[in-house]
Amino acid sequence: MTKNLFDRVAPDYEQIHNRSLPPGVRSDTFVTQKAAKVVQWITDEYADQEFCYLDFGCGNGRLFKCLVASDLLQPLLAHNGLRLFGFDTSVDSLKEAKAIAGDDRISLVNNWGALPQDIRFDLVISCNVFHHIPPAERAETVQALRARMKANATLIIWEHNPFNPLTRLIVKACPFDKDAHLLRLTTTISLFQAQAFRYITHAYLNVLPPGLHRWPAVAALESKLAQIPMGAQYWVMFKNEGESVRRAAEDD
Repeated sequence: MTKNLFDRVAPDYEQIHNRSLPPGVRSDTFVTQKAAKVVQWITDEYADQEFCYLDFGCGNGRLFKCLVASDLLQPLLAHNGLRLFGFDTSVDSLKEAKAIAGDDRISLVNNWGALPQDIRFDLVISCNVFHHIPPAERAETVQALRARMKANATLIIWEHNPFNPLTRLIVKACPFDKDAHLLRLTTTISLFQAQAFRYITHAYLNVLPPGLHRWPAVAALESKLAQIPMGAQYWVMFKNEGESVRRAAEDD
């Protein structure tokens, strides 16, 4: 059986990614940036009850490492209020994730059917995953995600912006992006809306590298340009309306 591409790069993923980035730009700063947003989204959504989070395409677990180290999430984790799940098709990446994140409270699976059947997720994050999914398979993948989410649960898709010329060059140079088919924001929105997800909001980001966002002037620029397709990446937020629509139809 042919090895998953990410199985082949799993032990050296960060080093390979760094080599494809411009000088002075580091892979880990993108992870830190995503983690800050995920912590915000979890704390915004958490309602003092069990909260189930899924990282769809979690890779080598560096994002999980940031989450379990977050001071803001510690109270939720300490009382099992926050349950963490990760899915990835790369077995070797999950081995790296277990070593990197180092937390037994994270449930990691490479088989979609191995996720606990009684679990429905409150928040699902998928970072730079859908451009690796063949376009003909994307709708089915969205359906599978929605089937495991609670009514009105939140979904965040984080993707590369194909309108940014530097992004296209970096993707072209990256060995594990050889199969990438980048999605425009409008494509992503249409894909998920067609499967009963409701669009909420979006933002473009990384006009300048995330490592520079600590400077107020850079952060202010990013904020002003968040709705303009200039940044290297974007994220888009949806709500799962499928289950609530089905229940409303049954009630009628």
